[in-house]
Amino acid sequence: MKNTNRVRIADIARRAGVSAGTVDRVLHNRGEVSEKTSRKVLDILGELNYEPDLLASTLASKKVYRFATLIPEANRDNLFWHQPALGLEKALNSVKHFGVEHIPDYYNYFNQDSFEEGLERILKSRPDGVIIAPLFAEKAGIFVEAATEKGIAVVFINMNVAGAPKLAFVGQDPHQSGMVAAHLLDLCSCSKGEIIVVNIISEKGGSAHLLSREEGFRKYFAQKQAAGLSVSSLNILGNDQERVKLALSEGLLKPDGRLKASGIFVTNSRVYQVAGFLESVGKGDTRLVGYDLLDANIGHLKQNRIDFLISQNPVEQGYRSFMALFNAQVLKKEVAEHQYLPIDIVSRENISYYLNP
Repeated sequence: MKNTNRVRIADIARRAGVSAGTVDRVLHNRGEVSEKTSRKVLDILGELNYEPDLLASTLASKKVYRFATLIPEANRDNLFWHQPALGLEKALNSVKHFGVEHIPDYYNYFNQDSFEEGLERILKSRPDGVIIAPLFAEKAGIFVEAATEKGIAVVFINMNVAGAPKLAFVGQDPHQSGMVAAHLLDLCSCSKGEIIVVNIISEKGGSAHLLSREEGFRKYFAQKQAAGLSVSSLNILGNDQERVKLALSEGLLKPDGRLKASGIFVTNSRVYQVAGFLESVGKGDTRLVGYDLLDANIGHLKQNRIDFLISQNPVEQGYRSFMALFNAQVLKKEVAEHQYLPIDIVSRENISYYLNP
């Protein structure tokens, strides 16, 4: 039966007739202890069901754990990724005194070559663990196999790669969040006519998570079997402002300037681009649902040009991803392979509760 009283090193030393320093050397396998004495101390440890303090052991070992991250670079055209970076920094600050170092790296969201180059840098640096936003799933899958062979633990953030031998995935269930978006538009009286799903994506081969959201969205209406309703897709590659504006004009408007859709679902944080376009053509009252609490999106939400935003809790994603590596690599704890975050629905009526004071 487990001893519920906390056993101190001094208690073990006294019972074994040795110094506390000798017990400490046995616990941390530092040598300089005879086999007879070491066996005696270990036998007493077993009798007392002694469980060493893992945090103290980590501090004493003075081992440095190096955790790398590879996420999209946050810039004017890709504002979302600033927030997971804040979560990563928050986690690092809470555990860095345990000998944890952070090696941040970034790639261009719209450039697969940039992603591959980042993966190569990580393999060369051989960290203990890495957090990756695997936008380009095929390339990420190949990397995970190579990383696993080198003993590098991998955590996926925001996007998952099915079947890859990862330590954990931290983010939303994209299929379910797509179904939630469909339900929201359904409640907005968009159950007839045409609903358009807008995917503003990177080059081909990326953004599988966005397509999973669309699948969930379509599944909702397929299950409902709503008569007189159709769902179509508008896929826009890249993020050139003029190209996006032209694609939205051709995809959303009829030749006479009327809107094709009764509702629009944007599968990522770039919903502000669609809201801005609709406002510019006098269609700012169109039912519109998208993702993330970016300043640009919040402005449109408050002005009634976006009906609902689905928050992905990006700061929490960053924090939990880093802590998954810490718990597994430093504390030697088991971590859940799939760590799904809540699908928060934000409207103009409750937005104030999600903003920092």
